[in-house]
Amino acid sequence: MAMFQAPQVVAQTSHDQLLDLFARVVKELEFIVNGAIDSKNVREIGGYNVNKTELQSKDGAVGLSSARTDEDDLRIWAGDPDRAKAAFKVFESGLVTLTKFLLSSTDGAYPKIEMGSEGNILAAFSSADHYIAIDPNYAGTPALKWIFNGTPRGGLNDVSGTMELFGVGGLVINVTGGDLDMAVSEKVNFENWNRLYNRSTSRTLQQDLSEIFDRLEALEGS
Repeated sequence: MAMFQAPQVVAQTSHDQLLDLFARVVKELEFIVNGAIDSKNVREIGGYNVNKTELQSKDGAVGLSSARTDEDDLRIWAGDPDRAKAAFKVFESGLVTLTKFLLSSTDGAYPKIEMGSEGNILAAFSSADHYIAIDPNYAGTPALKWIFNGTPRGGLNDVSGTMELFGVGGLVINVTGGDLDMAVSEKVNFENWNRLYNRSTSRTLQQDLSEIFDRLEALEGS
């Protein structure tokens, strides 16, 4: 809404002063009628209130600011009249804070990356039920998890107090062009020797050890 305040004319106003006032009025009217926008003549535009340093919605939940201080000034906010609580904020330094975002090739399509303030804090989707996600509260600790066909397939966490890499239905560690080294300060633990299986012989280490033991006993009894 345009605001225009005409200059005051009194009985003592001279002819030259009247001419000057008239010229100023014409210039101001041309400025307004020709569509020029200025914080001096506009108080509202498109439902937004305007002042010399800010443009904001009537409820204050969305806005822009050009005010300058010695701090990292807030330039854009959205989501709450209390700017400190706004879900989306952009600061002078380029810092952006937000509670959620969606990055996809087209709206509603896959693949996509999504961030939220509840549940998975960040997830990369190839489809709705096939994704990798960061869960900030997996049994009380942050974790990385893989979901395939809507069911867990593996993950990385420290629920037990030590780092755990696990797979559901199998886990393959594939090294190409080099060795697989395990540098441990204590022990490498297995449930038993039956857990070590030689694919080329189709036998477990326990079977081989048992056969060796039986042969040694046979030699001792002969």
